[in-house]
Amino acid sequence: MYYRLYNGSYYVCRPPYGYYFSPSLYSYAPVICAFAFYNFWDRSYNIINENYRIIDQQNQQIARNNAVLASQNASLASYNNNGNTQRSAESYVLATRLGLVQSYAALGTNYYYDDGVFFILNSRGEYETIVPPAGAIVENLPEDYEEVRLNDGNLYYLVDDTVYRLTINEGKPVFEVLGQIQR
Repeated sequence: MYYRLYNGSYYVCRPPYGYYFSPSLYSYAPVICAFAFYNFWDRSYNIINENYRIIDQQNQQIARNNAVLASQNASLASYNNNGNTQRSAESYVLATRLGLVQSYAALGTNYYYDDGVFFILNSRGEYETIVPPAGAIVENLPEDYEEVRLNDGNLYYLVDDTVYRLTINEGKPVFEVLGQIQR
């Protein structure tokens, strides 16, 4: 649990991005995320604050690394086939139209999810909370999610500043990370 001081009282909340914790302190089996797509090209967003400038810089590096990995490994290159490029582009167009910023997922990295928190195992062997990557698929949302209608009139699901859409994966309804609302 993570607590945040607000107006003289402590509230239980999700940890902020960049928070580190030891796997030995985590008493649950983390769920490894599946992905609807990976990004191989850097795309630009209408960036409004420093937080999203950092995401944009990380996206540039991840897109370059994903492209290099795909060029060196035939099985990873298959992500470019099988509709990955189209799914990635469609998600980007929708996110941009809705005013969202997307954080990219790196090929070859396991992404974990629990109760609205995404994290990776970093090089020091610690879990590190991260901005939810676009295309991540989760089966459940936390109980405090909100239903929202964005500027296209469709129903989406909001957890903190992350927008999810309901989609079908292997015949099951799941939630896909679409992007982050800029506040």
